[in-house]
Amino acid sequence: MKKVLTNLSSVFLILNIFTFMKYIKSIEEFKFMNEQLFGDIAKKVGLIKDEDDKSTSSSSTAKGPTGKIKEGSKVGDLGKFTPAKQKTAPLVVVFGGVNVNGKKSGEYMYDYFNKTGDNYNLFVASDHKVDGKKAYEQIKNSINRESIKPSKKILYLFSGGWRPGKDLLESVGAKEFDKIYLVDIWMGDSKVGKFYTELANNNKGKVEYFYTSFGANNEKARKDISQSVSKGEQNRENNHMKTNEDAVKSLLSYT
Repeated sequence: MKKVLTNLSSVFLILNIFTFMKYIKSIEEFKFMNEQLFGDIAKKVGLIKDEDDKSTSSSSTAKGPTGKIKEGSKVGDLGKFTPAKQKTAPLVVVFGGVNVNGKKSGEYMYDYFNKTGDNYNLFVASDHKVDGKKAYEQIKNSINRESIKPSKKILYLFSGGWRPGKDLLESVGAKEFDKIYLVDIWMGDSKVGKFYTELANNNKGKVEYFYTSFGANNEKARKDISQSVSKGEQNRENNHMKTNEDAVKSLLSYT
Protein backbone atom coordinates (compact mmCIF):
# COMPACT_ATOMS: atom_id res chain seq x y z
CA MET A 1 0.00 0.00 0.00
CA LYS A 2 2.84 2.34 0.91
CA LYS A 3 4.47 1.66 -2.46
CA VAL A 4 1.21 2.44 -4.31
CA LEU A 5 0.86 5.77 -2.47
CA THR A 6 4.46 6.63 -3.28
CA ASN A 7 3.88 5.89 -6.97
CA LEU A 8 0.69 7.98 -6.99
CA SER A 9 2.54 10.88 -5.37
CA SER A 10 5.19 10.65 -8.07
CA VAL A 11 2.54 10.69 -10.82
CA PHE A 12 0.83 13.74 -9.35
CA LEU A 13 4.18 15.50 -9.01
CA ILE A 14 5.02 14.83 -12.66
CA LEU A 15 1.59 16.05 -13.80
CA ASN A 16 2.01 19.23 -11.78
CA ILE A 17 5.44 19.84 -13.28
CA PHE A 18 4.12 19.39 -16.83
CA THR A 19 1.21 21.74 -16.12
CA PHE A 20 3.59 24.34 -14.76
CA MET A 21 6.02 24.01 -17.66
CA LYS A 22 3.18 24.50 -20.13
CA TYR A 23 3.19 28.16 -19.18
CA ILE A 24 6.78 28.66 -18.01
CA LYS A 25 9.21 27.15 -20.48
CA SER A 26 12.37 27.74 -18.49
CA ILE A 27 13.63 28.89 -15.12
CA GLU A 28 15.20 31.92 -16.78
CA GLU A 29 11.86 32.92 -18.29
CA PHE A 30 10.21 32.47 -14.90
CA LYS A 31 12.76 34.75 -13.26
CA PHE A 32 12.43 37.28 -16.04
CA MET A 33 8.64 37.23 -15.90
CA ASN A 34 8.80 38.07 -12.21
CA GLU A 35 11.18 40.92 -12.94
CA GLN A 36 9.05 42.44 -15.67
CA LEU A 37 5.55 41.80 -14.43
CA PHE A 38 5.71 41.96 -10.67
CA GLY A 39 8.42 44.61 -10.26
CA ASP A 40 8.61 45.98 -6.73
CA ILE A 41 6.69 43.08 -5.18
CA ALA A 42 9.14 40.53 -6.56
CA LYS A 43 12.04 42.68 -5.38
CA LYS A 44 10.71 42.84 -1.82
CA VAL A 45 10.52 39.06 -1.53
CA GLY A 46 13.95 38.58 -3.07
CA LEU A 47 12.99 37.21 -6.48
CA ILE A 48 14.79 40.00 -8.36
CA LYS A 49 17.73 42.29 -7.68
CA ASP A 50 17.35 45.74 -6.22
CA GLU A 51 16.97 48.55 -8.77
CA ASP A 52 20.34 49.99 -7.74
CA ASP A 53 22.14 46.73 -8.50
CA LYS A 54 24.36 47.49 -11.51
CA SER A 55 25.34 43.91 -12.26
CA THR A 56 24.82 42.58 -15.77
CA SER A 57 23.70 39.26 -17.15
CA SER A 58 24.44 37.27 -20.29
CA SER A 59 20.82 36.09 -20.52
CA SER A 60 19.69 36.12 -24.14
CA THR A 61 16.27 37.46 -23.14
CA ALA A 62 17.76 40.89 -22.44
CA LYS A 63 19.58 41.26 -25.76
CA GLY A 64 18.27 43.11 -28.77
CA PRO A 65 19.34 44.11 -32.28
CA THR A 66 22.78 45.66 -32.63
CA GLY A 67 23.47 49.19 -33.82
CA LYS A 68 23.95 52.67 -32.43
CA ILE A 69 21.95 55.88 -32.11
CA LYS A 70 23.83 59.03 -31.25
CA GLU A 71 23.50 60.28 -27.70
CA GLY A 72 20.32 62.26 -27.20
CA SER A 73 19.84 65.41 -25.17
CA LYS A 74 18.21 65.11 -21.75
CA VAL A 75 14.62 66.18 -21.29
CA GLY A 76 14.94 67.07 -17.63
CA ASP A 77 15.05 63.82 -15.68
CA LEU A 78 12.29 62.34 -17.84
CA GLY A 79 14.34 60.80 -20.64
CA LYS A 80 16.36 61.63 -23.73
CA PHE A 81 15.43 63.11 -27.09
CA THR A 82 17.40 62.32 -30.24
CA PRO A 83 16.51 64.43 -33.30
CA ALA A 84 16.21 62.80 -36.70
CA LYS A 85 18.19 63.73 -39.77
CA GLN A 86 15.03 65.29 -41.19
CA LYS A 87 12.97 67.73 -39.12
CA THR A 88 9.78 66.33 -40.65
CA ALA A 89 10.61 62.74 -39.65
CA PRO A 90 8.03 60.96 -37.46
CA LEU A 91 8.11 61.48 -33.72
CA VAL A 92 8.29 58.28 -31.68
CA VAL A 93 7.59 58.45 -27.94
CA VAL A 94 8.79 55.38 -26.04
CA PHE A 95 7.83 54.33 -22.52
CA GLY A 96 9.47 51.08 -21.44
CA GLY A 97 9.24 48.65 -18.56
CA VAL A 98 10.91 47.97 -15.22
CA ASN A 99 14.63 47.48 -14.66
CA VAL A 100 16.26 44.48 -16.31
CA ASN A 101 19.64 43.16 -15.16
CA GLY A 102 20.41 46.45 -13.43
CA LYS A 103 19.52 48.54 -16.49
CA LYS A 104 16.63 50.98 -16.71
CA SER A 105 14.36 50.96 -19.74
CA GLY A 106 15.93 54.31 -20.66
CA GLU A 107 19.02 52.25 -21.46
CA TYR A 108 17.85 48.86 -22.72
CA MET A 109 15.14 50.17 -25.05
CA TYR A 110 17.98 51.47 -27.25
CA ASP A 111 18.97 47.84 -27.81
CA TYR A 112 15.90 47.68 -30.03
CA PHE A 113 15.65 51.23 -31.35
CA ASN A 114 19.31 51.52 -32.31
CA LYS A 115 18.50 49.86 -35.62
CA THR A 116 16.16 52.74 -36.53
CA GLY A 117 19.19 55.03 -36.98
CA ASP A 118 18.41 58.72 -37.47
CA ASN A 119 15.07 58.11 -39.18
CA TYR A 120 12.97 59.24 -36.21
CA ASN A 121 12.68 62.10 -33.80
CA LEU A 122 12.98 59.74 -30.86
CA PHE A 123 12.18 60.19 -27.19
CA VAL A 124 12.99 57.34 -24.79
CA ALA A 125 11.74 57.75 -21.22
CA SER A 126 14.30 57.24 -18.45
CA ASP A 127 12.16 54.54 -16.78
CA HIS A 128 8.60 53.31 -16.29
CA LYS A 129 7.93 55.68 -13.40
CA VAL A 130 8.04 58.96 -15.32
CA ASP A 131 5.01 61.24 -15.60
CA GLY A 132 3.73 60.54 -19.12
CA LYS A 133 1.80 63.78 -19.45
CA LYS A 134 4.68 65.92 -18.22
CA ALA A 135 7.15 64.11 -20.45
CA TYR A 136 5.04 64.73 -23.54
CA GLU A 137 4.66 68.42 -22.70
CA GLN A 138 8.44 68.71 -22.43
CA ILE A 139 8.90 66.85 -25.73
CA LYS A 140 6.58 69.28 -27.51
CA ASN A 141 8.51 72.19 -26.06
CA SER A 142 11.76 70.65 -27.32
CA ILE A 143 10.57 70.06 -30.87
CA ASN A 144 9.04 73.54 -31.06
CA ARG A 145 12.34 75.13 -30.00
CA GLU A 146 14.16 73.17 -32.69
CA SER A 147 11.49 73.87 -35.36
CA ILE A 148 10.79 70.14 -35.70
CA LYS A 149 7.47 69.36 -37.38
CA PRO A 150 6.90 65.58 -37.35
CA SER A 151 4.93 64.12 -40.24
CA LYS A 152 3.51 61.50 -37.83
CA LYS A 153 3.29 60.96 -34.09
CA ILE A 154 3.75 57.46 -32.72
CA LEU A 155 3.32 56.17 -29.16
CA TYR A 156 5.21 53.02 -28.17
CA LEU A 157 4.40 51.32 -24.84
CA PHE A 158 6.33 48.29 -23.65
CA SER A 159 5.52 46.18 -20.57
CA GLY A 160 5.52 48.48 -17.51
CA GLY A 161 5.20 51.48 -19.82
CA TRP A 162 1.44 51.15 -19.39
CA ARG A 163 1.50 53.65 -16.53
CA PRO A 164 2.98 56.74 -18.25
CA GLY A 165 1.12 55.73 -21.41
CA LYS A 166 -2.22 55.65 -19.61
CA ASP A 167 -1.56 59.04 -17.99
CA LEU A 168 -0.67 60.55 -21.35
CA LEU A 169 -3.58 59.04 -23.28
CA GLU A 170 -6.06 60.14 -20.63
CA SER A 171 -4.69 63.65 -21.08
CA VAL A 172 -4.41 64.07 -24.86
CA GLY A 173 -6.47 61.16 -26.20
CA ALA A 174 -5.60 58.59 -28.86
CA LYS A 175 -6.40 61.20 -31.52
CA GLU A 176 -3.00 62.78 -30.80
CA PHE A 177 -1.19 59.82 -32.37
CA ASP A 178 -1.19 58.29 -35.83
CA LYS A 179 -0.11 54.90 -34.50
CA ILE A 180 -0.01 53.28 -31.05
CA TYR A 181 2.11 50.21 -30.34
CA LEU A 182 1.17 48.07 -27.34
CA VAL A 183 4.14 45.77 -26.80
CA ASP A 184 3.50 42.96 -24.31
CA ILE A 185 2.04 45.62 -22.08
CA TRP A 186 1.11 44.66 -18.51
CA MET A 187 -2.63 44.73 -17.79
CA GLY A 188 -2.90 42.70 -14.59
CA ASP A 189 -5.02 45.33 -12.88
CA SER A 190 -8.65 45.16 -14.04
CA LYS A 191 -8.85 48.94 -14.54
CA VAL A 192 -5.72 48.91 -16.68
CA GLY A 193 -7.05 46.00 -18.73
CA LYS A 194 -10.35 47.80 -19.27
CA PHE A 195 -8.58 51.01 -20.32
CA TYR A 196 -6.39 49.36 -22.95
CA THR A 197 -9.13 47.06 -24.21
CA GLU A 198 -11.35 50.09 -24.82
CA LEU A 199 -8.43 51.94 -26.42
CA ALA A 200 -7.95 49.07 -28.87
CA ASN A 201 -11.65 48.65 -29.61
CA ASN A 202 -12.07 52.36 -30.29
CA ASN A 203 -8.93 52.63 -32.42
CA LYS A 204 -8.74 49.33 -34.28
CA GLY A 205 -6.90 50.70 -37.29
CA LYS A 206 -4.42 52.66 -35.20
CA VAL A 207 -3.34 50.18 -32.53
CA GLU A 208 -0.90 47.31 -33.11
CA TYR A 209 -0.40 44.69 -30.42
CA PHE A 210 2.65 42.46 -29.95
CA TYR A 211 2.53 39.99 -27.10
CA THR A 212 3.43 36.75 -25.34
CA SER A 213 1.08 34.31 -23.63
CA PHE A 214 1.98 35.64 -20.19
CA GLY A 215 3.09 39.29 -20.49
CA ALA A 216 -0.32 40.91 -20.12
CA ASN A 217 -1.09 38.98 -16.93
CA ASN A 218 -4.70 39.33 -18.09
CA GLU A 219 -5.80 36.60 -20.50
CA LYS A 220 -9.15 38.16 -21.35
CA ALA A 221 -7.69 41.58 -22.18
CA ARG A 222 -4.92 39.95 -24.23
CA LYS A 223 -7.39 37.93 -26.30
CA ASP A 224 -9.81 40.82 -26.74
CA ILE A 225 -7.11 43.21 -27.93
CA SER A 226 -5.34 40.71 -30.19
CA GLN A 227 -8.63 39.90 -31.93
CA SER A 228 -9.84 43.48 -32.33
CA VAL A 229 -6.84 45.43 -33.62
CA SER A 230 -5.58 45.73 -37.17
CA LYS A 231 -2.43 43.81 -36.25
CA GLY A 232 -2.04 41.42 -33.33
CA GLU A 233 1.02 39.17 -33.25
CA GLN A 234 2.37 36.74 -30.65
CA ASN A 235 6.14 36.37 -30.53
CA ARG A 236 7.19 33.05 -32.04
CA GLU A 237 9.49 32.27 -29.12
CA ASN A 238 6.98 33.57 -26.56
CA ASN A 239 9.81 35.83 -25.37
CA HIS A 240 8.84 38.99 -23.51
CA MET A 241 11.79 41.15 -24.55
CA LYS A 242 11.76 39.98 -28.16
CA THR A 243 8.30 41.39 -28.69
CA ASN A 244 10.25 44.63 -29.12
CA GLU A 245 11.99 43.18 -32.16
CA ASP A 246 8.61 42.40 -33.72
CA ALA A 247 7.22 45.83 -32.93
CA VAL A 248 10.24 47.79 -34.17
CA LYS A 249 10.23 45.76 -37.38
CA SER A 250 6.60 46.74 -37.91
CA LEU A 251 7.38 50.35 -37.05
CA LEU A 252 10.06 50.47 -39.74
CA SER A 253 7.67 49.10 -42.34
CA TYR A 254 4.93 51.54 -41.30
CA THR A 255 6.97 54.68 -41.75
